[in-house]
Amino acid sequence: MTRNITVPYSPVSRMAGNGGGLARLAAALRVPLWHEAQAFRQRLAIERHPLWRTPPLDMAGLPVLLVGGMGSTPMLLSSLQQLLQRLNCRVRVAPVRFGIGCGEATAQAVEDSLTGLVEYTSAPAVVIAHSRGGQFARAVAARRPELLRGLITLGSPLTRMLAVHPLLWVHVTALGAAGAIGVPGLLRPGCLWGTCCAPLRADLTGPFPDAVPFLSIYSRRDRIVDWRSCLDPAARHHEIVTSHGGLIWDPVSLTAIVEELGTLGSTTRITTGDSPKRSDLAA
Repeated sequence: MTRNITVPYSPVSRMAGNGGGLARLAAALRVPLWHEAQAFRQRLAIERHPLWRTPPLDMAGLPVLLVGGMGSTPMLLSSLQQLLQRLNCRVRVAPVRFGIGCGEATAQAVEDSLTGLVEYTSAPAVVIAHSRGGQFARAVAARRPELLRGLITLGSPLTRMLAVHPLLWVHVTALGAAGAIGVPGLLRPGCLWGTCCAPLRADLTGPFPDAVPFLSIYSRRDRIVDWRSCLDPAARHHEIVTSHGGLIWDPVSLTAIVEELGTLGSTTRITTGDSPKRSDLAA
């Protein structure tokens, strides 16, 4: 059982127009840094939002695995994780190690984390993945559909592995060069065409199991990932207006996530008490 969740107007939505000359210069150059910095202010605002203060659902211990993308840390995912805990989900953060390692090795780590969560809770889990994390999550869903109740991706480049801003290309190239000379834990140029990540590439572009509900949330205002690469043919698509980072903590994005959880949780109940239950599964 679910109910419609409204997102009241907030001054946060006006921030894009209040940046002065620096914001206009960054917009002209299509530099994502200013645009993404706004998301940090959104993160501070979420705890004052009705969605946070009065969680609309009790998910009755639904297991959820969070999968971060490139540069992701547990701290970056903390607002989403805490909201899920307020909805009475059992949450684990997959150990993607900043999302800068070999894609196939990271996908296997995500699969291991998901397997452990499902075994611990004796129930299939919902996987929520941001940015590059959606690539790992889609591959795992294709391999192990019995482990998933549903998949939600947030600004994930699914149809093209490197559909990202040119500045991020420079970052990825530097990481690949370091990996190529033997720096451990980093992706390598061969990850794009070599045998190490061939299984990941195949699962990223191959068939997706019909039994797993798949929602891709994206934004045309995303300055990090090309929004068109989020339109996986196997997914349902939900467009919102926010930044790439805002897909993790903008109230509009969180509302879309909560609504999807409401359709996935067969034991969902609307909360009626003042203090929703909290539960957490340590990673």
